[in-house]
Parts: sequence; structure tokens; C-alpha cells
Amino acid sequence: MGGRRRARSGPGEVDHRHLAGGGHGRSGRLPHRGRRLHPDRSGCGQGLHAADGLGAEPAPLRRVQPDLSGRRRRGRGRPRGAERRARGLSVAPRWLDASLELEERVGALVADLSGQDKVAIALGEFDALTTRGLPAPDYVDAGTGLRDVPGATAFPAGIALASTFDPDLAREYGAAVGREARAAGFTVLLGPTVDLARDPRAGRVPEAFGEDPYLSGLIGAAHVRGAQSNHLICQVKHYVAYNGEDRRTGYGFGQLRGDAMDVQVSTAVLQDAYLRPFRAVVEAGAWSMMGSYNRINGQYACESPEVLAIPRREWGWQGFYCPDFLFAVRDDARALAAGLDLGALGGSGGRTREMVEAAPSGVVDALVTNLTRALIGSGLVDHPPAGHSSASGVSTPAHRDLAERTAIASTVLLRNQNAALPLGPDVASVAVIGPSGADALYVVGGSAAVDLDPNRLLTPAAGIRAAAGERTVVLAQGSLGDVPLPTVPATAFTLPDGSGPGVEVEFSDGSGRRWTEVLADIDHAVAAGDVASRWPGRWRTRLTSAASGPHRLSLNVGGRARLRINGTTVLCGSREADQFIHGPHYPLQTVVDLIAGDPVELEVDYEEGPAIAIPPMGIGPVLRLGWQPPDALIGQAAAAAGACDAAVVLVNQACGEGMDRDDLALPGDQDELVRRVAAANPRTIVVLNTPGAVRMPWLDEVAAVLQVWYPGERFGAALAAVLFTRLDYDADGGIGYRSPGIGEHGAAFSFGHGLGYAATSCAVTGHTVVDGRLRIEFSVANNGTRDTVQVTQAYARISGSAAELVGIVRVPVAPGASAVAELEVTSAAIARWSAQAARRVPVEGRHRILLGDSSAVTWAEVAVVIADGVLTEATLVHPPE
Repeated sequence: MGGRRRARSGPGEVDHRHLAGGGHGRSGRLPHRGRRLHPDRSGCGQGLHAADGLGAEPAPLRRVQPDLSGRRRRGRGRPRGAERRARGLSVAPRWLDASLELEERVGALVADLSGQDKVAIALGEFDALTTRGLPAPDYVDAGTGLRDVPGATAFPAGIALASTFDPDLAREYGAAVGREARAAGFTVLLGPTVDLARDPRAGRVPEAFGEDPYLSGLIGAAHVRGAQSNHLICQVKHYVAYNGEDRRTGYGFGQLRGDAMDVQVSTAVLQDAYLRPFRAVVEAGAWSMMGSYNRINGQYACESPEVLAIPRREWGWQGFYCPDFLFAVRDDARALAAGLDLGALGGSGGRTREMVEAAPSGVVDALVTNLTRALIGSGLVDHPPAGHSSASGVSTPAHRDLAERTAIASTVLLRNQNAALPLGPDVASVAVIGPSGADALYVVGGSAAVDLDPNRLLTPAAGIRAAAGERTVVLAQGSLGDVPLPTVPATAFTLPDGSGPGVEVEFSDGSGRRWTEVLADIDHAVAAGDVASRWPGRWRTRLTSAASGPHRLSLNVGGRARLRINGTTVLCGSREADQFIHGPHYPLQTVVDLIAGDPVELEVDYEEGPAIAIPPMGIGPVLRLGWQPPDALIGQAAAAAGACDAAVVLVNQACGEGMDRDDLALPGDQDELVRRVAAANPRTIVVLNTPGAVRMPWLDEVAAVLQVWYPGERFGAALAAVLFTRLDYDADGGIGYRSPGIGEHGAAFSFGHGLGYAATSCAVTGHTVVDGRLRIEFSVANNGTRDTVQVTQAYARISGSAAELVGIVRVPVAPGASAVAELEVTSAAIARWSAQAARRVPVEGRHRILLGDSSAVTWAEVAVVIADGVLTEATLVHPPE
């Protein structure tokens, strides 16, 4: 929304009211299964499933095709081999000759490798490549910027980027991430993430590009083109059908870990939904894909010959596969034979020399060819990186400006009663309430997190102060937000029998022996070397507070825990870790009423279950109970709001890798905070600093609602720009908009919804069908006084099914002006998987193409006919049905 770019609703449908749609491990070698644990190169990779909702093939895009056919790639001014010999110059090996065809170079290199060289490469040892002038794969987590790279730009989360509906911006974003990776010396970006958001509670929804296959593919492909323009490799993740974190790697600690989740999915849904974003990024040139943790119809994705063959057999892909971190491979020999090129993101994983030497004929040659083709074809050989840099200057002012523009463009105006926004000259004072400083949420948790530079971070409070001019800005905390609360002190605990202070804890060991100990409080971490000998199970105590009223409780857990008060469960959930590598902590939260001096029976059932232990990353089982006794924060916030002309309330919810949200309600006391502030000030603006959809029981009580996602390091500047109107809005969005639940009950905010500061009107002015292509011409009038961008969305209603996105056209329009645009649709946009044809084919018969501002608000409809696989007829429907 920078300049003329308007904010728009995101790809996660904000269904706040109805919520529908929405083992034999090798754990002894776990540190070698995944990314290197070197401080500059460590990382952690990356599933809940659904089989409902089919998507349509994207409308034709101008894709940059990867050069996989062997066409010549000429160097810039480098003499060819014969010319160099004629001039008396030394002749470089043919694989280093940029004037030769790609396949010729790859073939020359593979032919030069010995059998033992190839075995070593299959085991993740790349000396045979580096001594021949090829860089080794060197990975960096890069979902929304570079993880663990000093000074990297913290860009807005993937869901925010997708909510812009702007592939040009996505390409610019990807290019910036790629430039920073090159500057830091890396060769392979672990990203972007193109998993479909099939459940709004899934922890990694904010990391990816939403639920719609077309939109995910459109944004993902643009991101890949931008990133790989820097001569490096994008390893797109997570292939395939990975949708949530609960049991993504199984259940049970260490060697006892069982099988990962099993996604039961038909071929039609796999092809019409899950695979489409991956096909789009492959067609954009992605050179690598990361295999996911989950099973698909009983077979691990990384061990399935059928799953791994689809991109190669059906799309012509010739890149290389890697598995995700730790548990993605359970049978290394089977994965190798199935076509998993490398065994781990660094190292051999569980592969052995004997295993590789015994692999089926041609397997090792194929994986070496796939890897070397990517290293040469990506441009890494002809444009080698300079090597790792210890400098903290990979970010640039231009990149930070891009981060700010993306955060602005991704903001969604969900509600705006009585023109509460923008805040104009009639507002002389503003109360800023809630987590608005360093306690706001800027990045997603896990491997997609980016370390924040405190010297560059612009908080919401600071951004609003800077933009407010002569307005008075009053800060009030109101709520601590979604954070771990201070540990409950030992003085609050009494043994269950009242005999003294403490907490009674049942322990067990690996042999099944059980015993009871008394601990001072509920603050326990299991040491990595102690996991088999001393496991806490049930915790029992009496909890007594010195104050009466609502008490917030938080439970930090690596594992699974259930907390009961007087026999009633008040908290229940699981986490792989209480903080996964980087980013926010993931506490469980609730509010309970306690009476001063009146003890309550408190029990916690704990099991290590989902927990993962990675000591070099500081990850391991933990259980910690925190609380916040009654205080005056909400009352003070309401008083501050009542004394100002407008109130801006920031609420948040942490989310990321290694956890799924337990509920779509805002954690802790934040709903109560909004209600109290709204009662004190009718011009209350709520800012949702959340991963996506949340319940809003107070929606009708507030004047305006903004969805800002996780906006990155320029959060403050972007929010201030929206509040004080340097810009305008337009509409897009969606999670679960095609599901039966949304169709039956509707949603508070439909896919594509977004209000604006400048009203537009649109009308179809003509349409033609030429050579099977429907071209719809339409006009857009800007009826407001601000520059705007109308984002027209095209939906296909195939044989009467739920409408699904098939096209996007962005139309800039000046105040009081009009513009004409064109949208094209072919039969490929009206396709479904055919088992008989073993591919997606156009659906014969009559269908509808709808143009509109969202999935629920359309302003034009065109009836089309598909005959013999070709779009043959089109009729404008008056009025739209």
C-alpha cells in the first residue's frame, strides 16, 4: 500500500464468528539429521490435514521457465574453449564453461567424478565438488528473512506478503531476501513456504501464503523468481500436504518417538489443492524442494516413490530434494531408493556408505546429476558467492523501506464505523494501549524467525509518536499480551495434605520405576542427559493468592500438559518447545477467579510426548507455571482512553513452528481489555497483531479493526502510516472460504474483504472469446479524493461448486479518474483432476466467472461454456446471479 498501494485483506479468511473451514526413529543420530548446528548455519526445519475444498488451475501467468532443456547459457564475454586455446589461454573444465549447454556441463562434471566421489556426495560430503569449482550447498533459513544472520532485515510474515495480492511486490521481497543471503555467503535459501493453510489454528499459517492454491502459487512463484535472480537456490517447503504441527514428527521422546501424522488424501485433492503451489514454484524455476515430515496415505513423503516422482514425471522438474530436519526420514535406504537426493540438510543423516553402495542402479548417478544441475543452472558456479561474512551489514536502507512498504500493503481494514479511520485533525489526543513496545509481536516463531536488531526496531508506540505531530499520545499497558507470566512464587504453594510448603511431583524413569518428590514450585526443565532417568508426571499442590479477583495463569511447556483447578480443566495443550529456536514464546494462557487466602486444589498432568530436545539450540522439555494477580492495568487503560479523542488497542497472539493454536480466542485478558476501552471511548481502533483469524466477541462495540499480522521490524512506521493516512486500502484475503462451513454459516469477513478510504465502482465494458481465451474488459472509477489501487478478483464457479480464485488484476486509479483494464481466463482455470486422464483437465459444460471485490461481493458475472476442452462461448449475465 506504499504510495498508491492500498492495504487489503489477507489470504487467511478472518472467520471470527463461525470458525468453519477453516516408529522406528533414528534418534541417536538426531543432530546429524538436519541443518548444521554451527551458530551461523544452524536451523530447524519444518503438519493437521483436511481433504475438503478443491481449487482451480491459475489463470495463465507470464512465468519465467527454468532452463531445464539444455539450451545454451552464454557467459558475459568469456571466450569459448576453442577460442581460448587459439589465444593460448588455459582451458577451464567444460563444466565451468558458461558458454556450453547446461546438460553438457552437467554431463561433463558427472563423467569426471569417480564412483567413490559420487558415494561421498550422496553422504553429504562435497569435497569432490568444491575441488572442481562448484560451491557446496550451504543452507540458511529464509522464510521471512534470514534466521541467525546478524543484521538481516526482519520482513513481514509470509501471510502478510500474500495478503498484498501483489506478485510484483513478492518478487521484490524475494529478491531482497536473496541479496542478503548472497551477502552473507549462503548458497541455498530454505524457503519460501508454500504449504496450504488448511486449518486456521495451524502454527505455521503465518509463515506461508494462505489457503488458496492459486494465490499461494502466484506469490510463491514471484518470491522464487526474485530470490533466484541473485544466483542461488530456493529450497521450497514443505513437500507435501503439511498443514499443522501437532504430531507432525510423531509422539514420544527420543528413540521412543512414534510415527508422524498420516494425511489421508485422495489423488484428486492432492492434485487440485496441495500440489498446485509447488507446481507454480517449479514452473518459476525453483531448484530444490524440502520433503515434509508427514506421511501421505500411510507412507512418509520422503520415502514415497510415487510422491517424489510427481514433480519429475508430470512437471519436468530436474532439481534436488532434501528432507526436513530430524524426523522426516525413518528408513534411509527406502528414502534413497525412492528418489530423496540428499539424506539431510548437512551431513549424511542416517545414510551409510554401505547403504549408498547397495542402492538400486542409477540412483546415485541421478542424485548427483540433480544436485550438480541445480548448482550450475542456478548460476552459483558462474557467479560464486564471496563466502561467509561476519559483518552485520546485510540489510540495507532499501530493504528496510521494502519491509515497511510490505507491512503497509498487507494491512487489512476489517471494520471502519463512522469513518473512525483515518485519524484526522479532529483527533488531538490518542491513547495507545496494549503491547506497543518491544513486547509487540514482530516475527513468527521457529525457523522462519529473524533476530530483531534493537537499534533498528521501530515499535508501534514509537511510530505513532513520530507520526502524531502535535497530537498528544498517551501510553497505557492495559495487558501484557501473549507472553509467559512471572513464575508463581514458592510461597503460593502448599502440599496437598497441608503439611507444609511445596509441590508434590510424581517422577518415573526409563525402567518404569515411580517415586514422589517435593519441589518448591512448578518451574522445571529436564536436562538433556536426564531424559531417561527422571521424568516428572503429575504435579499436585494447593495454590493460594493474597488477592481476590481474576488471575491470569500461563503454562510454558515443552511437551503436553493439562492443568486442573479444583478438578476442572482450565488449560490443556502441547508444544514441541516453549520457544522454538527463535521468535516468541508459546505459553498456554487462561484466566481464573481466586479468593484471597482461599486455597484451590491445583493439578498438572505432564508428559514429554511432543517435546524435542536439541541442546545446541536450547530446546528441551520444560514446565513452568506463571501468573499475574489482579492489578490496575485495565482500569488505567480505560481511564487513559476516556481522556483521549481516540484509542488504539493492540492485542496479540504468538504462533509459529512446533505448536498449533489451542483456540482462536485472544489469550489472557485481552478481550476484557478491548471491552473496557471501547466502553470508555467510542472511537476505539483495535489492531490485531495476530497470525490470522481470532474470535472478536467485542466486534460490534468498537469503531475500527485493523489486521496487521506479524509486520516485521518496521511495524511502528507501517501502523502509523495506516492510522494517519499516508495511503489507502483495497481488498483481498482468505482462510477456508471454499469450505462447507463457510458456505453454510458465512464468515465475519469474507475472503477478499477489505474496506478503504477511497470508494471505487467497476463495470464490464466488453468481452471476447478468441482462440479459447476469454478476455473481459472492465472500467474502474475512483470516486474518492485519494489515489487508490482497485484489486479486481476473478472467481470461477465450476459446475455450481463454491467459487474459487482464478485471477487478480491490480488497477491504479487517480482521484476522480477512471481506468480500463483487462482480465484473461482460459479453460485451464476451470479444471479438475481426472483419474482417467491422470491429469487436471477442463470440466465440460457451463460455468460462471465472477468479478468482484471479494469472494462474497461480486459486481459482474460471465457465463462460459467448455466444449472439447476449449472455452468456446461467453455471455455477460445481467444482473449477476
